[in-house]
Order: sequence, then C-alpha cells, then structure tokens
Amino acid sequence: MKYVKGALADQETIINILYDEQIIKIYSCRAEVIKILTKELGAPTIKYKKSKTYWSGANWDISFSEIKKIEKVLNLKKFVDSDIKIKEVKKSRKKSDKKIEETKSPENKTKKSKTEKNKVEKKKIEKNKAEKSKIEKSKIEKSKIEKSKTEKNKTDKNKTEKSKIEKNKTDKNKTEKSKIEKNKTEKSKLDKNKTEKSKLDKNKTEKSKAEKNKTSKKKTEKSVEISKKEKNTKKSKKENMSINKSLEIEKKESSNNKKSGSKKSVKNSAVKEKINNKEEFMQISFI
Repeated sequence: MKYVKGALADQETIINILYDEQIIKIYSCRAEVIKILTKELGAPTIKYKKSKTYWSGANWDISFSEIKKIEKVLNLKKFVDSDIKIKEVKKSRKKSDKKIEETKSPENKTKKSKTEKNKVEKKKIEKNKAEKSKIEKSKIEKSKIEKSKTEKNKTDKNKTEKSKIEKNKTDKNKTEKSKIEKNKTEKSKLDKNKTEKSKLDKNKTEKSKAEKNKTSKKKTEKSVEISKKEKNTKKSKKENMSINKSLEIEKKESSNNKKSGSKKSVKNSAVKEKINNKEEFMQISFI
C-alpha cells in the first residue's frame, strides 16, 4: 500500500507535546515526510487507511526518555523536504503579514482543534478496538487452553482406563495360566499315582500269579507223589497177592510133597528167603 499524494493545501504535519503523558506525538499526511520519519524513527505506531490500496497518514509516539530520537526529529529539514522552496519575507511587509496571520489564526486554530479532536477520538476508538481484540484473543486462548486441558484429561482418563483394562486382562490371563498349570500338575500327579497304582496292581497280580503257580506246582507235586505212592501201594498189593498165592501153592505142594524127602525141603527154604526179601522191599517203599 502507498501513501496518498494530495494537494499542498491538504498536506500537513502536526507535533503535539503531552506533558502529563510525557509523549511527543507527530502526525503527518505528506508522503515525503513520512518516508523521512520512517527512516529516522522506524515504523509508525498508527497508520490511517483511506482505501484498500492507499494510506492517508501516519502517527508516531515518542516518549520524553528517548532523547536521541527527539533531537533527530526536532529539525526543520526533517519536516520540510527539498521539493518545497522556502520564500524569503521582506522587512517592509512584516506588519501586514502579522495582521494576515492574526486574521487567519483563529480559523486555523479551530481547524487544528477539530482535527486533533478527531485524531484523539480515532485513537480512542483504535485503543478500544485493540483492547477488545486483546480481550477476544485472551478469551480464545483461554478457551483453547481449557479445551486442551479437557482433551488432555480425557486422554489421560482413557489411558488410565486402558491401562486398568490391560492390567485386568493380564491378571486374568495370569490367574487362568496359573489355574491351568495347577490343573496340569494335578493331572500329572494323578497320572503318576495311577501309574504307580497300576504298577502296584501289576506287581500284586504277578505276585498272586507266582503264588498261585507255586501253590499249583506244590499241589501237582503232591498229587504226583500221591499218585506214585498209590501206584507203589497197588504194585505192592499185587505183589503181596501174588506172593500169597505162591505161598499157598507152595504150602499145598509142601503138604503133598512131605513124603518126597529132603530135596523138597531145600526148595522151600529158598522160596522163604525170596518172600522175606520181598517183604523188606515193600517196607522200604512205604517208608
């Protein structure tokens, strides 16, 4: 944006010294003077807008403490540029000039007072706008801070809830795992007990089988012995029967052959010896 270059009659530069506020206020609507002041003092405190593309004027506020700036500014060359030619005033016309100035001065004073009042009102309006904008900005910032705090609190709550849920899940998983492990250990113990019981049962069955086998063997041995004894007794009985028959036959023959003499007596003695030997054998077998 550029500053407006109007007619010389409309261009002015005003310096106001405010003793209570201790500020020197400089207003100018001349473009050349504004350029010089921006070089010396920097950017103006206030710029007055005429349209979207042009500035109408600028204002600077200088405090009494900034002595160097004041010394730079309070110079005629700063306010009267080279484009303006200064006219020399003749001595003979001083009185008339004074009269003219006196005649023109009240109107100029009224104009200046009006412009100053307008400027003061504009400044007040601008200050009020700036204060309102600051208040609105502070409100917006506070609302943003509150929103951020609420969001942080929400996020923190969500995090805490998530952490609690995760902890509960982990605790449940741990308890379930511990239960499963306990069940496994119990099952393993039961399996071991079952295997031990089965082993004991097998040992018992084996022992019972062995005992049964022993008893059966003993019974078979006894039965075999008994059968042998019975056989021996039967044989002995048969032999005794046969011996008795032979003895009876021999007795009969001896009774019939007593008459025959000594030969037959010798035969009988031999038969008696055989019978005695058989009886001894039978006794030994029974023992």
